[in-house]
Amino acid sequence: MAKLFINKDIVADTEKMENWYLTGVDGMSFSDVQDFLGWVAPDDNHIDIELHSCGGDVAEGYAIYDALRATGKEISATVVGRCASMATVILLAAPIERRKMYPHAKILIHSPYCPGVEGSLDISALESLKAGLEAERERMISIYVERCGVDRALIEEQMAKETWFGGEVAKKLGFVSEVIMPKSAKVVSNNKFMRRKENEVTVSKSLLDRMLAKLGYAKIEDVPTVALELTTAGGDTLTVEREEGEPQVGDAASPDGEHVMPDGKTIVVTDGVITEIREAEGGNDDTAALEARIAELEQQVSDLTANAKTEDDVRILDAVAKAGGIEKLTKAAASKYTPAGRTTTIGKKTETKKVSKIGQKLEKIKEERKGGNK
Repeated sequence: MAKLFINKDIVADTEKMENWYLTGVDGMSFSDVQDFLGWVAPDDNHIDIELHSCGGDVAEGYAIYDALRATGKEISATVVGRCASMATVILLAAPIERRKMYPHAKILIHSPYCPGVEGSLDISALESLKAGLEAERERMISIYVERCGVDRALIEEQMAKETWFGGEVAKKLGFVSEVIMPKSAKVVSNNKFMRRKENEVTVSKSLLDRMLAKLGYAKIEDVPTVALELTTAGGDTLTVEREEGEPQVGDAASPDGEHVMPDGKTIVVTDGVITEIREAEGGNDDTAALEARIAELEQQVSDLTANAKTEDDVRILDAVAKAGGIEKLTKAAASKYTPAGRTTTIGKKTETKKVSKIGQKLEKIKEERKGGNK
């Protein structure tokens, strides 16, 4: 996208020296715009105009308007300050959907006039001058009606007022379709070393400009800067002009201020440059505590590994648990049988001896034999 800055009065080439002497600014002429169009890259299909001009020479203004429309390129225009008289005609070189203005920008339209008359004029000369002014007025109104798409009466009424009007009236009259409202945005490119000065030459034929045009850029500020976008601990964005690696003192960055990062570091940005990077407070103590905790966890893992049981051990323990536990199994395994005892009397003491089943059977057989011998 090629950028055309029209931020001066519209004057003819022959009047630039005079305009410089009177105002301190030489002005902008049709030949300047011709030079601009000459170094726009052929494959660049978009021209963006920024307007801050109070108008000027009628013939030069119409020549600029026609030349811009004849390019066949997509033209957009933005009023950034004041746009009056013939500058409003240049504004209309862009279609209504691509005409915008800033909230504090102003527009003024009026009928054409002669800046001054030298010498004596008779009636026929005055009538000729009047006819010429009326013809210019009619041509201007026709362009306004065609490009703004409003009734002629509205245009004539506003021209008669000769007062500045802002965005709402400008939209109503069809001069712009949008008022650009302020909004927050991430700054991806911030080249603080290249600033456009108020009185810089709008169109330049330097080698640098021609090289930029071939690359598709209108000025050095349009060349994108590689930047890192870092998220702070608070969720804000810190932009650092660095392709890779950690931010370093001296890197261009924005916005200004102290930015606390997730790792505890504080990055200080002053006048668009990183001036200090402070380590997290208590960083050594935190590291020691983390190392101690890691050692403790490693010891726990080691102990658990040493006491780990095999799969068979686990199955046996599960079976024991389902059976009611080790205590219940122990009771179930123990015999509750107590064999009949034999009682003998020795003196006053009675002694009971436990006899096994085999012993009882032998005793029984002996008793039966004794009975058989009687």
